[in-house]
Amino acid sequence: MKQSVVGKSANHAISSAEEIALFRQRVSLCDRVSSLNFLCLRSASRIGVTSLAYHHLPAIGSAEPIGLNAICVGFPSDLVSHFEDNRIIQIDPTIHAILSGGTAKWWGELDDTSKLSKKERAYLEFAASKVGVGLHLPTYGPNGRQGYVSMGFGAHKPDFGGAELASLQLCCQIAHQHYCQLLHKPLPRNVRLSPREREILSWVAEGKSNGVIAEILQITESSVITYLERAFRKLEVDNRVTASLRASTLGQLRHL
Repeated sequence: MKQSVVGKSANHAISSAEEIALFRQRVSLCDRVSSLNFLCLRSASRIGVTSLAYHHLPAIGSAEPIGLNAICVGFPSDLVSHFEDNRIIQIDPTIHAILSGGTAKWWGELDDTSKLSKKERAYLEFAASKVGVGLHLPTYGPNGRQGYVSMGFGAHKPDFGGAELASLQLCCQIAHQHYCQLLHKPLPRNVRLSPREREILSWVAEGKSNGVIAEILQITESSVITYLERAFRKLEVDNRVTASLRASTLGQLRHL
């Protein structure tokens, strides 16, 4: 069963200056990525979001992978598997269009689809068959470290006006900026990732599952999990994707 952000729909979007200020204050109090993720999921549920994805893209000139799903909740499992297993983030035309345009757009409202490749068009048609109504929202961070948020609202389009969409994008921007700051948070003194932990996180960044990593390194999958759990504690995170992003940001990944 797929996990959902919210059980029932709502129609109220964050729109007032007071609500934005309160969200900013709550974000500033998050000292770990896990607490920030929880806050974002809880806030999204209050405006009727049923599925949420946050793609974190690397800084300009970095050796990081093209991008990873820092949050992915509520989407059909076959769509998520197709996206991650085939590294669709490298060809999804929506990402470039939204980041170039700078404003929120509803799913399926690309300005120009005439120049799409056959592969790009096939993915968009496949994705459209799996989801309902939703929003694309771009975010921007230091050194070109951009983000891309997808919010699904199920079958019914909420009645959000321009001011509400702008406020929603601002909240996404606030969260993205803080996420970037948390990734750069220095490790505690005398804490270092072991060579094996760095190696495993490097394969995670390449999109490999724990089972595949075990085969590559010729160790058991339980050993991979043990190394990851040790890395989680050192990096102060609670999942493999955030661990690989944080390790990469701190220059801790190996070049494979």
